[in-house]
Amino acid sequence: MEILKKLKGMIEGQDRKKLVENTVIVIIIGIIIIVAGSTLFKGKGTDVSQDKNETAPKTAASDNMSTSDATDDESRLQALLSQMMGVGRVDVMITYATSSENVPAYDTKKNQSGTQEKDSGGGTRNISQDEYDSTLAYEDSSDGGKKPVILKKLEPEVKGVLVVADGADSAEVRERICNSVMVVLDVPVHKVQVVQRKK
Repeated sequence: MEILKKLKGMIEGQDRKKLVENTVIVIIIGIIIIVAGSTLFKGKGTDVSQDKNETAPKTAASDNMSTSDATDDESRLQALLSQMMGVGRVDVMITYATSSENVPAYDTKKNQSGTQEKDSGGGTRNISQDEYDSTLAYEDSSDGGKKPVILKKLEPEVKGVLVVADGADSAEVRERICNSVMVVLDVPVHKVQVVQRKK
């Protein structure tokens, strides 16, 4: 109640002109803050959505590539193992800890600048500064567009291999299968499991 009385007194008193001026200034500052804030937040939002849109196709493509690579590896290993003596019918499943990754090439430019400074004692010193600017290297693709230049492809890391075979009831056959998988996929023995198919 006391606050309302003070406000009423200020409005009716001599400070009415100052109150109106202060109110107008506060409203103008509020509008500026709202406009500036909405502009800043809109800019950040669009940047995030653009980044997501740019990275989404690359991720999907790499996932598709790793899935097809895994299927190819499984079918080739299955075909090889089934030709071994005593193995019989074979099914192979390979799981990966990481997906395959393409390492792109970069165009790197080096900018070198040097300055010479003199100190108050009459001595001089040379200051050199190197700046590196690297951009992704592109080449022309067959469809008329551009595609990144790929230096090498990193193969995915194998997490484990399961082999189900008709002849796995024999310890000798199991050992031959296990050794073959270790050689082909370059994995340690504890990542390979060979089991007999149910009859």
